[in-house]
Amino acid sequence: MNGGTLICVGNFELPDKNAAAHRVVNNAKLFRSIGYRTVFLGACRDADRFEGLARREDYEGFAVYERAYPVTARQWASQMFDLKDLISLTQRYADTAAIVFYNAPYTAVRRACGYFPRRGIRILYDCTEWNDFTEGSFLKKKVKSLDSILIENYLPELCSGMIVVSRTMQARYEKNGGVLLLPPLIDKEDAVWRQERHKEDRFCFCYAGSPSDKERLDLLLAAFSAFPEGKAMLKIIGVTEKEYRTRLSDEGSDLPRDVVFYGRLSHNDAVREILGCDCFVFLREKSRRNTAGFPTKFVEAFTCGVPVITTEVSDVPLYADADCTVLPDASADDLFDAMKKTYNGLHVNRALKETFDYRKYEDDCRRWSERVLCRND
Repeated sequence: MNGGTLICVGNFELPDKNAAAHRVVNNAKLFRSIGYRTVFLGACRDADRFEGLARREDYEGFAVYERAYPVTARQWASQMFDLKDLISLTQRYADTAAIVFYNAPYTAVRRACGYFPRRGIRILYDCTEWNDFTEGSFLKKKVKSLDSILIENYLPELCSGMIVVSRTMQARYEKNGGVLLLPPLIDKEDAVWRQERHKEDRFCFCYAGSPSDKERLDLLLAAFSAFPEGKAMLKIIGVTEKEYRTRLSDEGSDLPRDVVFYGRLSHNDAVREILGCDCFVFLREKSRRNTAGFPTKFVEAFTCGVPVITTEVSDVPLYADADCTVLPDASADDLFDAMKKTYNGLHVNRALKETFDYRKYEDDCRRWSERVLCRND
């Protein structure tokens, strides 16, 4: 099957600088497996800013183009209204079947819908988040909140098809048809999952992520502080101790002993630490944002085969198995009980799990593509 080219555009940073990059790359591998070529148009935050498109080195067999990451209001407006970069790519790839917008602003999608469908190019959208904006100026929050409302309520009317990350999104958008549910995917053959497990000399709990108001790192530290000193250790990946004390903790609060802060690590190094831990822990409170999204770190820890303690958010309960403890709510007392039970449990070598391997979704993706990409409008 030769379905043509899909141009995936968004503010993801290749090769693997954020979860967005992992999302679009593994989706592209899935589309390649059913006969579609993917070309990336991502973002670059490098200091030496440039104008227009820059061709980068291929990644995982995919052509990669970049444009400067927008910073000012004028640059954001340019990306939303100016189609010249996308037009240029569709001219270079004459067999373009669709443009896939990854978490793009509604205005950018609407603008593209006024040009490309008339030229036989469909518009698709990969949605992984519904954001609640609480930071920035009053005007910025109002503009972004309006965009989020439009994405949530009116986007399917513009697009030929939608890719969503959770059943909450699927239920919201499926009335328009053409919805493909893809949780965060992995490639089981990627070397990152084949690293050797390096065990610590004592029981090791691990957290990895970007601590914010959506993840309760404070409750994890409170629960861990109840463990006797020297019995276990807690690795925290994604934030330094200084950053935690500055942004996330109460002034003057003490940290428990046996906590090691790693700061930001590469994806490869973060997975290596997860592979070597005895239990992965993260807490998210129930909210509109957390229910609509899907925690990538759950996918990674689950794939590594380590026990996971988490909360009942999004679709996590649908994928959790006997190695997972899913708490109904986030509380330090319940978390401590779960951590203690895991600590006292039987510890065996864990095998890699393939639940989220992109190959498991080929049939669903093929059926979806036949509906939204192969139909004659």
